[in-house]
Amino acid sequence: MSVTAFLIAGLVAFGLSFWLTLRLQRSRQLTKSKRGARGGGSRTRPWGQTPPRSRPALPSLTLSQFKGVDLDRQVRDLLNQGKLIDAVKRVRETNGCSLRDAKAYVNERLP
Repeated sequence: MSVTAFLIAGLVAFGLSFWLTLRLQRSRQLTKSKRGARGGGSRTRPWGQTPPRSRPALPSLTLSQFKGVDLDRQVRDLLNQGKLIDAVKRVRETNGCSLRDAKAYVNERLP
């Protein structure tokens, strides 16, 4: 076979696979919407879609009161005891912030 025949065969194969992929995704979405209308069905996502990330609003890190005890003092006490992970946990529980923000908060208070 010549080079042009291989190119044409490759393009046809690519076109068919692309068409089939789109058709399968469309049928999957239609079945999902039908299941959703009935209220049943599984909670699976179509391929390639990530779940929506719901993040709580980050409270101000300067707000350091938790049940009447100063968060800064708690973090300093835990750091003096060598409990870095517990200090980060305490900040996350108190402020409801992300791991990155809690680590930054604790790192600012390292002795």
